[in-house]
Amino acid sequence: MNISLKRTIAQLDRCLQGGGETDIARLHRMYDLTLCLQSQLLSVIYDMGTFGGTGPKECLAQRQSCGRNSGTSITLTINEPLPSMKRMTEAIEEHWKAMLHAAIEEAARQKPLPYFDKAMVEIEIVTPRGSDNARLWDTSNRAINVIINNLKGIFFEDDNMEHMAFSVVGKWGEKGVTIIRILDFDKSRQIRSIT
Repeated sequence: MNISLKRTIAQLDRCLQGGGETDIARLHRMYDLTLCLQSQLLSVIYDMGTFGGTGPKECLAQRQSCGRNSGTSITLTINEPLPSMKRMTEAIEEHWKAMLHAAIEEAARQKPLPYFDKAMVEIEIVTPRGSDNARLWDTSNRAINVIINNLKGIFFEDDNMEHMAFSVVGKWGEKGVTIIRILDFDKSRQIRSIT
């Protein structure tokens, strides 16, 4: 592995020790380094799981996700908030794909997966609140496509208006989590008309 976690951590540490007031440029640099560190950690974890390591191999994707299958609807729970950016690094995108597919596999072990002529995909994102990050939570800036693209062909034919609709809602919480519910579009309309 050519990844140096210590180097990235040292760069973060240097930013923290910059002295004086924390300026916005330094915060941006720290944010970029944090994303880099997350990608590097994911790469190391997946490489160790794939190419070696000792002891029992617990798959990170399985640890971070679960799937429930009622027979008529699916609930996928990812124990991370969906990234607050439309574009992700390759490592983070692969991590999300792996978590989604691990959750789908768990749901498929319970009952046959339902397939919908027109599906409703409900995405709920719980995000930990920072000091003043209310302005940062914008549903249209989340990486929704990584979810939708990994559901099509499994639960519905395509992500066009004839085969699926979706909603995104968010809330603040102690711990970040993303909950994805897939159900029949007409059933979702019936449920909403009752409530």
